Parts: sequence; structure tokens; C-alpha cells
Amino acid sequence: MRIPTSMLDEGLRLCANNIRRFVLDNYLLMRDASDWHALASAIFAFEELAKYSELKLAKESATCAEVEIDTRLFRDHKYKQDIATKLLPPNAVELFPPHFDRKFFSSIYFDTEGTAVSPELRLDAVFVNWKDGQWVHGSPFLPERMKNFIDGILNCLNRLETEYQSTRR
Repeated sequence: MRIPTSMLDEGLRLCANNIRRFVLDNYLLMRDASDWHALASAIFAFEELAKYSELKLAKESATCAEVEIDTRLFRDHKYKQDIATKLLPPNAVELFPPHFDRKFFSSIYFDTEGTAVSPELRLDAVFVNWKDGQWVHGSPFLPERMKNFIDGILNCLNRLETEYQSTRR
């Protein structure tokens, strides 16, 4: 997909505003104990961060009137999440770590997978689903991990915006 270079500043501004709105939604939803919808808002902000980052890179490297942007940036959640994961501190996307309670030896007492941000988690946080003979809505996460995730998104956005502003001077 080709985007006029002159339109990238507007796209960057819109993405940054959208990220901040999703983060605000996250705060409000967490305060109202709507944890899973709060998680979805955080994941939306995360994906929008990837878009901001890629548009910023395109703008900074532009040498002509249009830039080529991978269409997956606007349609593919995994693609965006893979980009955004590289922007955040290690383990920021791990919302519930793998754990094992040594007091118990049954597999029902440990989770070797944990919960990390993924396209599937994005859907489980928003929609009721039927999986393996039971209803699923949401996924476990620790509030402090959510805060770490959101803080990582905002810190990265602020850093990217500062870098971008310094290159425009």
C-alpha cells in the first residue's frame, strides 16, 4: 500500500491519540472491574503502537512523495503484535507467568504456558467462546502485569514521539 509522505504526520498524530485513548479506556475499565475489556483495550493500544512505530520509520526514511507500507500493518493482528513486542521491555507482554506450586504434583495446579499477549487472547478478552466443552470469556492476568504492559506501551510511545520530534527540527 502506498501512502503520500505528506500524510504520514497526520497518521502518526492519529495513532498516538488512539493509543492514549485506549490506555485511558484501560484505566477506566480496570477501575470498574471490567478486567477483560480493559485487557482488550490494552492490546488495541499495543497494536496501534506497532503502527505508530512503522509509520515513524517510513516517514524518517522517506525519499520520495510516497512510501510503501505493508498492508498487514492495517489488517494482521499477529504481525502488529510481533512488531510491538520488540518495542517493549522483555516480559512486558507476559500478563500471567507460567507457574508451578511445588506443594501439589497434579497438572491441574500448574500452568506451563502462562498468559502472554496474542491475537487469541485479544479475542478471548472480548468475546464469549466455546472451547473444549466449556464457555470461555477472558483469561487470567495479574493487575501488576497489566500495569507493566500499559506502562511499557506509554513509555515506548513517549520515546518514539520524542525521537520523531527531534528529527523534525
